[in-house]
Amino acid sequence: MTRPHLYIGDRNYSSWSLRPWLALRRGGVAFDETVVSLPDEGGGAPAFQAISPTGRVPVLHLGAVRIAESLAICEWAAEQAPALWPSDPIARARARSFAAIMHSGFPDLRREAPMNLRRRSDCGRMTEAGLRDARAMDALWQEELQASGGPFLFGDWSIADAMYAPAATRFETYAIPRSDSAARYIQAIFAEEAMAEWVRLAMMEATALARVDRA
Repeated sequence: MTRPHLYIGDRNYSSWSLRPWLALRRGGVAFDETVVSLPDEGGGAPAFQAISPTGRVPVLHLGAVRIAESLAICEWAAEQAPALWPSDPIARARARSFAAIMHSGFPDLRREAPMNLRRRSDCGRMTEAGLRDARAMDALWQEELQASGGPFLFGDWSIADAMYAPAATRFETYAIPRSDSAARYIQAIFAEEAMAEWVRLAMMEATALARVDRA
């Protein structure tokens, strides 16, 4: 098989890139990677059309085949490394549900608190809608962590945790209030080896996106 090649955005800002990168690393899937700078105006960039069918990153190249969208790339990683999902069928279904909820949900939190690993701010500019999203996410985490016993959502690390890892960074960047369970979960996310490597590399980047840095 052609060695997979993952194109990602700036590590400091690209929440959607972080997710499949973590899944591939945790799954032990060998891959090459290229970091492409995100446009400051938001959305995709014309140059991305050459590498991605959506004009956005991340995108995984498997030879001539291009796999776009974070969750689809994560699912491909799980085909290579099934342990990326829980082995129990019910837990696996719930983990997929959690991943899908993150993929399509919490729009106000994502808009008002964009991922920015190098920044430390507060949640004073967030609206009640954004804080309500954060509380709803916290409640989801609490429910599953209590059921599984942690330290991750379904006990062992899974793609569900990859999907929520960028959200965990938002709680830290903007000092968003959290429950004790959520605080322990966020600590576990940051302590995980692949996540720590991503953060380390993000801190070395020079790219600055004004639209995110002033959010």
